[in-house]
Amino acid sequence: MPKINAINNKSAELTIDPGASGDSFVQFDINGTGEFRVGVDDSDSDKFKISAGSALGTGDTFIMTANGERTMPLQPCFLAHRNGDIFNITGDGTVYSMVWDSEEKDQGGDFNGTTTFTAPITGQYRFICQVQLTQMSTSNTSAYIEFVASGDTYRSDITNIGREIFINNAPLEIETIIPMTASDTISVRFVVNGGTKVVDVQGNNGAGRSISYFSGFLIC
Repeated sequence: MPKINAINNKSAELTIDPGASGDSFVQFDINGTGEFRVGVDDSDSDKFKISAGSALGTGDTFIMTANGERTMPLQPCFLAHRNGDIFNITGDGTVYSMVWDSEEKDQGGDFNGTTTFTAPITGQYRFICQVQLTQMSTSNTSAYIEFVASGDTYRSDITNIGREIFINNAPLEIETIIPMTASDTISVRFVVNGGTKVVDVQGNNGAGRSISYFSGFLIC
């Protein structure tokens, strides 16, 4: 495609129109190498895109439909959960570092598949976690769950947890926004106190529903 270095600006507007078909775009090059292309992808329902490289539809970093729905296919995002139960891990004050056995989503490949998310870029991240505990008893006095991040921890405490159980079950939940620097890590750990080491983590409840899970994504 030939480069256009002169534009007739008689109407104070610039219109990029490929004609009957084809992408309508602006190409940004550095030293002859295509770095980003911004425009409308004719082959994908005329979606507006910002794509890395020199082609729309390849390396898309931002996509907006004609209805204004926006997605960022390269934005860090993950969701892990627990399929199988984990038996006799706490209840007596033992701190357990949570291990996840299923990875539903890992956009960017920043979750290691079992325990830890590593921030690929400096920014603000939101994390959400629930761990469903079973074999609880009224003798259990307290518990906490926390995000263990590089240089800091973020904790959610529960007192009198023995009074909060329902048919020997109790969820531990935590959610927060954490500022992270590139290469910072985060994982989950928890503890239940006051009883014996018989408390379990419940995985999927048999109906295909995830009740112990860990997720996070970059906000800004």
